[in-house]
Amino acid sequence: MNTHTSIPTVLALSLLTGLAQARQSGPQITITDLPLLPGGTYASAYGINDTGKIVGVANDAGGNFLNVQWVNGQISILPTFSGGAGLSIPEDLNDAGESAGHQHVFGSINYAVWWDAQNNPSALPGIPGGSSASNWAHAINASGQIVGYSQEGAPNSYAHAVVWLQGTVQTDLGFMGGGTYSNAYGINDLGAVVGVAAVASTNQHAFLWQNGQYTDLSTWTGGGASSWAYAINNAGEIVGLNASVASLWRNGSVQALAMPAGLSAFTPVIDINDAGDMIATASAGFPTEVGVLWHNGLPINLGTLPGGNISRARRINAAGEIVGEANAANGFFHAVKWTLSAPPTPFCFGDGGAGACPCGNNGTSGRGCQNSASTGGAILAGTGTASLANDTLVLNSTGELPTALSILLQGSTAVAPIAFGDGLRCAGGTLKRLYVRNATGGAISLPQAGDPSISARSAALGDALTNGATRYYQTYYRDPQLGFCPTPQGNSWNISSGVFVVWAQ
Repeated sequence: MNTHTSIPTVLALSLLTGLAQARQSGPQITITDLPLLPGGTYASAYGINDTGKIVGVANDAGGNFLNVQWVNGQISILPTFSGGAGLSIPEDLNDAGESAGHQHVFGSINYAVWWDAQNNPSALPGIPGGSSASNWAHAINASGQIVGYSQEGAPNSYAHAVVWLQGTVQTDLGFMGGGTYSNAYGINDLGAVVGVAAVASTNQHAFLWQNGQYTDLSTWTGGGASSWAYAINNAGEIVGLNASVASLWRNGSVQALAMPAGLSAFTPVIDINDAGDMIATASAGFPTEVGVLWHNGLPINLGTLPGGNISRARRINAAGEIVGEANAANGFFHAVKWTLSAPPTPFCFGDGGAGACPCGNNGTSGRGCQNSASTGGAILAGTGTASLANDTLVLNSTGELPTALSILLQGSTAVAPIAFGDGLRCAGGTLKRLYVRNATGGAISLPQAGDPSISARSAALGDALTNGATRYYQTYYRDPQLGFCPTPQGNSWNISSGVFVVWAQ
């Protein structure tokens, strides 16, 4: 998996160049309602890989439940394993496009199903003495190793945690601590497996299995509390449920995770990416549930679709994209994707430091240089989401001249402040003039109604934004009042403070 892109810090430039230290806040969350099948009313997403491909289940106009995929926002039908009537669910997929899941046939029949990179489904075999109709697959890693359980034959019919590879049983993990049950829920790209196993006391304990050995994760608490492990990342961080509380195992110890206000802690954490972002579904009071994200250690309520009150998070990829389901205003559940993006972060202020305003007319804290109509100067801020999939970002400049001509400037890098008319420009590198509009009452919001989005406008000007791309924004505007700033820089233009944005997929 790729590591999560972090927001750049401009502290090193702040004192000498007039750039203020970046003031980071939490990520902005966008929920996207994924398409339904024609005539369908229901869909649910179960897995997402680092290419953005999503797999799940949806019904068609006849009410039939089918396996589906979403690629570039478009839904299509996946082949379903023909093992009899029942519901087939792909639970996870890797970047090669292989998926793993199960088909439950009414009664006690369960097939562990592997979809290869061409989406061809097949049932995974059972352990010796078992059956291919008594298995369940939960997760798949980058090399195609699949984990789940396989049930031994009669008379015991005990479930064994197993690893499959390319349609064969690679490893039977057996049991831990004298127990007679084990089930593997997660595997990282290094082959480390996590899950739950019964011990001799019949309690169920979270386990880590690597290098052919079990580690009882409940012993990390100093006791034998019941626990379950659901996922492990490539750094060896493990998530799940310990003593009935959402928990993270790391560096030989386990910690309970704080929850967003109003949500229950009694919920398992079900996935974690290499950046340490974790997800769960928590109760807000029966029957209401809501998806939860831990980002940079902070718990975030993922929210629901407009008009709905329930959401469930199931998988997260390296970019922090999360998939699951949420009920719509009409009550039907739809597959959804949550996207994280960094909020616009202020930088490039006109007051203080070695980069004071060219004519000495500093603004107040956080603003651009003073202009002829204000004692403060113009400030740029943003609303909406800088998501390439759902770009709702709007940049708002206030404190300009009442009807000034304004231009939104986009730079590819931050530079040391450059005198620009009566102000300071810190957006540099490849510069694009995105929009040219007149302010109303000293304020302007860009883009305006009918304008292309910022990402679309940038692409049209030859700067196609990509996931993780950082861009720097300021508005510069007319300020022609004579005598306001009698300096060689002139007084025809001024410029706002700036914001930088890290674009997300």
